Amino acid sequence: MSTTSVETAANPQALVDRLPAAPGDWERNEEPGGIVEYRLSDEESPCTAAKVAVRPDILSDTAVRLVRKRGCGDAGSDTFDSIAAATDAVSRELRHVLAAVGDDQPR
Repeated sequence: MSTTSVETAANPQALVDRLPAAPGDWERNEEPGGIVEYRLSDEESPCTAAKVAVRPDILSDTAVRLVRKRGCGDAGSDTFDSIAAATDAVSRELRHVLAAVGDDQPR
């Protein structure tokens, strides 16, 4: 069994600095501790159409955790061993959702 500590997680400021800007209608919000949330509004629901939350992962021996929400429900999560891998995944996820809703133009 591996030991888990804050040292296993990505550096919070490095994570915030490396994550992409919000494309299209996504909104990016930064919270203390290296948490970055991307939200895509839904005009017909009190929930977001989509949300991607990225944070240093102190719950396992990986560096970064990515959590997805669709509407009001969970849509899965992934963990990454590096900030670079997480950044690539976040960029792909944001573009994929924009393409699916037909809004893939950058702001």
